[in-house]
Amino acid sequence: MYDIFLMNDRILSTILASAAVAFSACRPPALLPDAPPLTATTAADAERFVDSLAVAQRLPGFAVTAAVGNSVVWRHAVGFADVAMRSPAATTTQFRIGSVSKLLTATLLMRLAQTGQIELDAPIARYVNVPAPLARVTLRQLAGHLGGVRHYRGSEFLTNTHYDSLSAALSVFVNDSLLARPGTRYLYSSYGYNLLGVAIERASGLAFTRAMRRHVLEPLSLHETTEDDKHAAHPNRASPYMISGERVSPAPEDDLSGRWPSGGYLSTTDDLALFGRTVLAPGLLDRASLRTMLTPQRTAAGVSTQVGIGWRIGRDSTLGTYYHHGGTSNGGSAFLFVLPSRQLVIAMATNALAQLNERDAIELARRILRDGTFGRR
Repeated sequence: MYDIFLMNDRILSTILASAAVAFSACRPPALLPDAPPLTATTAADAERFVDSLAVAQRLPGFAVTAAVGNSVVWRHAVGFADVAMRSPAATTTQFRIGSVSKLLTATLLMRLAQTGQIELDAPIARYVNVPAPLARVTLRQLAGHLGGVRHYRGSEFLTNTHYDSLSAALSVFVNDSLLARPGTRYLYSSYGYNLLGVAIERASGLAFTRAMRRHVLEPLSLHETTEDDKHAAHPNRASPYMISGERVSPAPEDDLSGRWPSGGYLSTTDDLALFGRTVLAPGLLDRASLRTMLTPQRTAAGVSTQVGIGWRIGRDSTLGTYYHHGGTSNGGSAFLFVLPSRQLVIAMATNALAQLNERDAIELARRILRDGTFGRR
C-alpha cells in the first residue's frame, strides 16, 4: 500500500537480486499488435472478482482496464462516479491516482535524461538551491527513495494550502534533517518526488505540468490524464469520497497544487493501461532508459530495494517478474500492474481512499490469463 499506508511500509525483501540480469538478458519485444477480447466465461469470472473487491471495501465507484500489447482486452466498471447524481463509474472516468503520479514523473525524468537535459547522478543542488546535506542527494536516489528525505507527517497528507509554484511547496520539508545518509536506506518519500519536480522545471525551462504534457502526456496520447487543479473544470472527474465503516461520505476539501509530481494527477483506467505499455517495448523511452528504469536500485550495503526509477519490481512464483505501483489520495486510489512476459497491463482506480494492491492485481491477472492466448513469447 502506498502514500499514507507507506508511512508504516513493510520491510522490503530481496527476492529480486537477479532482476537486473533477467531484464538485460532479454530484448524488450515489439508490442503484440492484435489480441482478442476475453471470452465471455473469462470476462464474467474477472467481473465477479472485481465486483467482490468493490463490495469488500464499499467502494463508491471502481473501474478496471486490461490490455495485452496494443489491444484493450477487457473493461469493467461498477458503482458511481458521483453517488448523489447516480452517475455511473466508467473506464473513462477521471480518478485521483495518488502516487501512480510518481510513475508519470519518473517517465518524464527518464525522457529528459535520455535527451541530455538532466543528469540522474547529478546532485539535486545542480538544479535546486537546497541546504546541505540534502544538496548532495542525487536525482537517481530521490527517484528510488534512497535520498533520506522524509514523508508526510501529521495532517500534511490532507493539506488545503494552495501553492502558486512547486518551489514554494518545498518549504514544508526542505529544511528538515535527513532521516538517513543518502544511499543507505530505502525510505519512501513523496516529498522527494516533489523536489524532483522542481529539478525538472529548472532543467527543462518549463513549468512541471507543461513539461509533463509536452514530453509524456501528448506523445503517449494520454488525453484524459492531467493535474488535479481544483480551480479547473474536469467534467469527467469522479467525486471523491471517504469510507468510514458502513458510511460513504464526500472527502474533505484539499489542494494538490504542491504535489503534482508525487500524487497530484487525475487519470482514467483506459489512459493508465495505455501508459503501462511504455515499459513493455522501446518507444518514448529507448532500451537503455527502460533498463535503467526497471533495474532495482541498491543501498550502499548492496541490498536491493526492489525499486528502480519510480517502478517497483516484484516476482510471482508462477507469473514471473512484474512491475507495479499503487497510489492513495484523499478521495481516490489507483494501481498499475504490468506483466512483461505476457504483455499484460492492468489498471485499477476508485474514487475513495482504498487498499488496491499487488495481491489483487496478481489474482486478476491469473483469471484473465486463463484464456491462455495472450502475450506468449
